[in-house]
Amino acid sequence: TTTQLATSVTDSSHRSPPAVVHPPLAAAPTGKPRHSLAPTRFLFVNGVGPCVGISTEAVRESFGEYGDVDGVDVFDPSMARCVVTMRRVDDAIAAQAATHETCRPDLGDRRLWVRFSSDPNAIEDGEPESAAKQEETWCAATRDSATLGVPGLTLIEDFVTEEEEREMLKCVDSDERWQRLAKRRVLHYGYAFDYGTRDARDETSPMPAFVARLLRRASECGAPGASESATCDQLTVNEYVCGVGIAPHVDTHSAFGPTILSVSLAGRAVMEFRLHEGGEKEPRERRAISMPPRSLLVLHGEARYRWLHYIPHRKRDAIVGEDECETREERRVSFTFRRRREGACECEWPEACDSREGAAQRLKDREGRGLAS
Repeated sequence: TTTQLATSVTDSSHRSPPAVVHPPLAAAPTGKPRHSLAPTRFLFVNGVGPCVGISTEAVRESFGEYGDVDGVDVFDPSMARCVVTMRRVDDAIAAQAATHETCRPDLGDRRLWVRFSSDPNAIEDGEPESAAKQEETWCAATRDSATLGVPGLTLIEDFVTEEEEREMLKCVDSDERWQRLAKRRVLHYGYAFDYGTRDARDETSPMPAFVARLLRRASECGAPGASESATCDQLTVNEYVCGVGIAPHVDTHSAFGPTILSVSLAGRAVMEFRLHEGGEKEPRERRAISMPPRSLLVLHGEARYRWLHYIPHRKRDAIVGEDECETREERRVSFTFRRRREGACECEWPEACDSREGAAQRLKDREGRGLAS
């Protein structure tokens, strides 16, 4: 950080020692930070804060490598988040590019998620708090699974044709067995998912005729774990209206195998992935990917077993590198294919495994997060 040395003279023979004077701090914010698609002086930094032993002064000094820092503000002392106010927009751009998705030794080697924020003081009085909180926590989505950074995840666009999409939707729309949950409708084939036990053991209606063709195609797509697609024996169909999502969860390790397939029809959505470590309440990492209609998402290995995934409850989504948010369609229908597990799970991530009561699993249970999807 640029500092100024101030020396005061008390008499002709004595000088006081130099004192370090920081630039004046910005006024304490009166509002809440909101995600900004355009670069600003304000950086929303997720992953550090006093609650995890990282002081605001440490954050200030770290970001001072890129220019003058006017202030570091913490809005919720219980959360590892803060807003760093740079003096110049160009310095903020440099800081964001250098620190986003990095682990910095001077900040406890914690992985940072850094995005531009609007001026917290500019939020108008009377603006709904829910809107401000929603945009504060947005994670901008990528369109390419190769750049997402979640091992074992593959997105394949245009996996089904428009004609196949119509066929699949017509089939499930004509089914009279839909169940209504709190905010969405669900339908099961092969085996019914039990939302109490988070397992699927009771047989139900057989798989629709189109399933064998889709699973055979998926098994040949080349994605990690996709070769096992043909053995999937359980299908859950979820219908979401615009603005409705699903809470963060991991599909139950003890109930299902190593690969999960999800086909999105009729509408788009963003799926966010969160990585918790050591029982931390706040995620260490957050990544998001946009799923267009007729796409296939394959989760295998770490993406399936270790990362929580969820669909944010909102009507539009921010996309990396794009100025305009993407508006969701009025309806989205997902087809999730899984293979039931026989025997105990022996994955490489026991801390996230319900079979072994890992720390991440105990945290989810304590917070009441569901594991079903």
